[in-house]
Amino acid sequence: MRMTDPRGELDDWLHAEVTPLSPPPGALGRIRRRARQRKIRQVVVASAGCAVVLAAAVTVPQLVPGPRPASQRPAAAADSALPVTQSPGGPPSSRTTPAGLQGSGTQLQQRTSLSTTTSGTVPPPHFRPTSVTFVGTGTGAVVGAVIGQAGPPCATSDCTSLAGTSNYGKSWYGVSAPVAPGPDGDSGVSQLRFADLRDGWAFGPALYETSGGGWPWVPEDTYGQRVLDVEASAGHALAVFGSCTGSGADYATGCTSFGLYTSAAGSTTWTPVAVPAAYLRMNSSAVPELVISGATGYLLTPSGAVLSGAAAGGSWSQVGTAPCQPQPAGQPAGPLLAASPAQLVLVCPGQPGAGSMELYTSAAGAVWQPVATLPANGTATSLASAAPGQVVLAGTAGIWYLSSSAWLPASVSGQVPVAGFSYVGMTNATEGVAVPADASLGEIYVTSDGGQTWSPSPIKG
Repeated sequence: MRMTDPRGELDDWLHAEVTPLSPPPGALGRIRRRARQRKIRQVVVASAGCAVVLAAAVTVPQLVPGPRPASQRPAAAADSALPVTQSPGGPPSSRTTPAGLQGSGTQLQQRTSLSTTTSGTVPPPHFRPTSVTFVGTGTGAVVGAVIGQAGPPCATSDCTSLAGTSNYGKSWYGVSAPVAPGPDGDSGVSQLRFADLRDGWAFGPALYETSGGGWPWVPEDTYGQRVLDVEASAGHALAVFGSCTGSGADYATGCTSFGLYTSAAGSTTWTPVAVPAAYLRMNSSAVPELVISGATGYLLTPSGAVLSGAAAGGSWSQVGTAPCQPQPAGQPAGPLLAASPAQLVLVCPGQPGAGSMELYTSAAGAVWQPVATLPANGTATSLASAAPGQVVLAGTAGIWYLSSSAWLPASVSGQVPVAGFSYVGMTNATEGVAVPADASLGEIYVTSDGGQTWSPSPIKG
């Protein structure tokens, strides 16, 4: 019996003339429209990638955090020792962009020039600021940013937003923010630091990084630890990571161990800082105090030891002992540390029942000299210094400044917010910012006379 070769039939079919089917009605029009939309999106993303996002402004070393405390998608949305803890997977490192991150959120039009005053976007309504940071532009000017939450109401769970200013709070514009919620235990962000106009971090308790001036923001793996503080200067950043159990916005409470890490601006890794062996393990809930002065970092450990070394990392050593020790997070009247280019300043709570706080200064953390006593009036929350002899203190009852070894109350326009201030920072000898403890006020306060008088700056377009 003769069998037909199936290959011959297949060849005949492949070489036969084919008549294409007509597309459904309107298909070609839809294809053209989609092609145009893709091209427009590519142009917008490319333009945004080239933008200088000023609201992602770099913090100066003098801006030291105080106590550790939906409308649209991100941008402008309507004896103890210090351990270096390390997970089996290694230190936080290798920042990678998850698939699809570049296209997540809403990339809004960015600010592109230092000479302009608007960016085409405005901050979200009912902006609730939680952290502020400023940096010099290299041309004698400074730009700044606040991070906070949009709303309420807020249409999504990721309400974190950023607003920027190039005229020290006279006006504000919206910029891109991490796609993240507010602080909640292990997740969310509430603080902002930058090392330069491109490289910055949003943190507390999670950690996001940008090397593009504010977009994209890439989440970093902290290996189960919470980021309690980040300080940046001279092209490097230092960070305190902690193992904590606090819930909600009290993410820095219930901590049992801490690690000190360093990262270069634009780097993809965080490297543990080598500290003396005595400070590799601890069982304390007190959070270390971290500051940077120029290229040098200082860490006040829960035991009261002062460690110091290069912000770029390497080996750190103990340089002295502070006259008081950090208190557990959430406790009032803990010591507050700040740095100016010439000295360290430290405010210590008075002895129980003494009703006062003591101010100390030190050249490099080895020897501390008492300078002034501040009568108790509320609880101190944040300390700042940007010039020799300058000290500004914020608290639940207002703001004070040092004048000839005496504390004087600053004049606050209107009246001091009921809950006082959670943070104060001095950008230079004259300009400074303060954040009210009540974020729902939707404003920060600014000074242009070294901290003697303060005026509100609402975060709005």
